Amino acid sequence: MKKNIVIILTSLLSVLIIFSTVYAAKPIAITIKSKGKVKVYESGKKSDKKLKRGFRLKDGDKIVTGDKSYAAFRFIDDRSLVRVRANSSCTIQGKEEDNSIFKNIFLEIGTIFARITKQKGRFQVTTPTSVASVKGTKFITDHRGADGTYYFGEEGLCEIKNKGGVARLRSGETAFVADENTAPVVYKTRKGEKPSFEEFEGEEDEFEFEFENDAGDKKLLKFKAQKKD
Repeated sequence: MKKNIVIILTSLLSVLIIFSTVYAAKPIAITIKSKGKVKVYESGKKSDKKLKRGFRLKDGDKIVTGDKSYAAFRFIDDRSLVRVRANSSCTIQGKEEDNSIFKNIFLEIGTIFARITKQKGRFQVTTPTSVASVKGTKFITDHRGADGTYYFGEEGLCEIKNKGGVARLRSGETAFVADENTAPVVYKTRKGEKPSFEEFEGEEDEFEFEFENDAGDKKLLKFKAQKKD
């Protein structure tokens, strides 16, 4: 009898582990571009693999771009777009919240562009110095390690905050954060200061992606990277 109970409990534990693994593996974003040396470290794994177009990104996946390389991905729930420049490292984080995804991009080093036009759920970018919370906007985050973080507003409004204070970033402005304890400083963006994303221009990329929700319902999503933003 005890042996049977042990077998049943072991079987139930196995089912729970499989269920947890499947649930944790639920994609939250999909890769729409990947050029050059771009690697992805899947959540919980030490080894990397080449990031390819169509790769389904999950909570905790980390993207690393090499020299002359770049990548772009969209979140599944609202098609928010993120572009990753060369020599960058960022981790995609997503938590389900009120039928949407609470999105956070942790930028360890490098430069990303984010466009959120039909926002569904909270969206923020985190660096070692600060957090940028956004709503319906376009902006660039450039974290330079010991040289601090720069945010460049292109459209809409961002709230930049850390232990030192809070600042609002608007179109045509730059916010500089020296470290986590120093308040953000906002000023008008200087000519030639903003990082370029010209490698993403002049290309059009469109494809379909079939997504299945928890209820088993399937939805066909169309993704398209526009020529210019």
